[in-house]
Formats: sequence, structure tokens, C-alpha cells
Amino acid sequence: MQNSGVASLFSSALYNQTHHALFNGSHALSAMSKKLFSLMLALGLCLLAAPARAFDYVSACLFIDSAGLHPMPDGSLTDVDAEADQQHLMQLTRDARARIEATFGAPEARPIVVFFKGRDGFGKYHLNPYGNTQFIGSRACVMIGPEGQNVDVVAHELMHAELNHRAGTLKRALQIPTWFDEGLAMQVDYRPRYRISAEAMKDADGIRECRSYDAFFSHDPKTVVEHYTAARYVVGQWLEKVGQRSVYDRLQRMSQGESFHEAMEE
Repeated sequence: MQNSGVASLFSSALYNQTHHALFNGSHALSAMSKKLFSLMLALGLCLLAAPARAFDYVSACLFIDSAGLHPMPDGSLTDVDAEADQQHLMQLTRDARARIEATFGAPEARPIVVFFKGRDGFGKYHLNPYGNTQFIGSRACVMIGPEGQNVDVVAHELMHAELNHRAGTLKRALQIPTWFDEGLAMQVDYRPRYRISAEAMKDADGIRECRSYDAFFSHDPKTVVEHYTAARYVVGQWLEKVGQRSVYDRLQRMSQGESFHEAMEE
């Protein structure tokens, strides 16, 4: 699962502006344009309509370095103490990256990967027990809970980070539809519950209407599973025509100015 486009845009703008101000002194704060401030305020108000948990993901990613987690040798973080458990988590990350490489090619993105053991998150941050990827500017955080500590979920979330890295944060947030983002991540996620039935194939193209985060996820659990299943199938069909190894190049073309439709044209 990825973060919502509104949350991504707001957190990206906030992170970049704060970063600029901190490194350029109080003058930079006073020089913040009214236009940008108004945009940030409007986006912030939109974010208020999103689930409260979205704030925890933004905060956790932004302040993860001060969350009191244990750094592991591969650079990832965890609230798990036992060395054997940490070794297992690092192996999950290696296996997930190997799966992405076998499918699309070697991944370049190096998000902050966080594993936590509590079903409700860690510290003051309330997160879901599976997985989520959060973007704040160029900073990406992949957060994996106890129910998501398997190769399927880790590879899925790392693929979100890879798409963001290749296409760019703004291109992803503004142009890439959620059905494609999730469908691409599902290509390295082999969980059986998302296998499509022959009957469902007939209506699978309807998933293309789920362009936004809300359109994809704001439903009952059964419908969300159906959305994942359809997105996995539709993107898989597209990949059979264009080739899995063309994906990175197409995303790179987006970062260089092409639109989503231009870059993904068959």
C-alpha cells in the first residue's frame, strides 16, 4: 500500500520548504511566498479529511531517526532486539530485492526500511500491521508490520519506492494512477488471495477508473481485495505486450518530461 497522493504532495512541499528554511535561516522563512503557503494550507486542509493514521505515517517517516529504533547492518531499522530476528528481517529485504531484480531488473531505490513488531505500530506512531510506503520529498520510508513480514509484502512495498525513485515524487503523485502503482507492485506480490478468477477477468478493465487513492481504497475489505486482484491482472496483461524489462525505462522517461500515457503507450 502506498500513501495517498494528497498526503504525498503536502508532505513533499512541507519537507522541501522546511529543509530550505532550516539551512538558510529565518530570512528564508519570512521569504516564503504567499502562493506556496496558500497551497500548503489548502493541501493540509485536504489531508485533514484523510484517515488520522496518515498523519502518523508522515510523522513516523519524517522523525524516524529519533524514534529509538535499532539500526541493523543493512541500514534498516527495527524495534526487535534479538540478533536472530534481525538477521531474518534483513534476509527478507534481500529476498524481496532479488525478486524485484528477477522481474524488472536491479532496483536502485534505497528507502528507509522499518520493521516493527507491534500490531498498532511503534512508540507514538499508530501504523497498520501489514505495510505502507510513505514519501516526503525525496525521502521514502517502507514500514512493515508483523503481518507483513514476508517476501510478498516487502517486495510489494519496495516496488512502490522503486516506482517513485524512477518516475519522481511529483510525477507519481500527479500523474500515475493508483491502479497502475498498485498493479505494478502486485507483480512481485504472489499472495494467493489476489489471483483473479476467469469470471472476474471480464470486468477487470474497470479498475482503470480507480485513478485516485480514495477510489481504490475507500471501500470495504472485500472490494479492496478485488481492486488489487484486477490491478494485478490488468498491469500483468500490459506487461505481456511491452515486456517487464521496459518498465524502468518508461518510468525514467516520465521523470524526463513524458506524460504517463506517453511513457506507458504499448
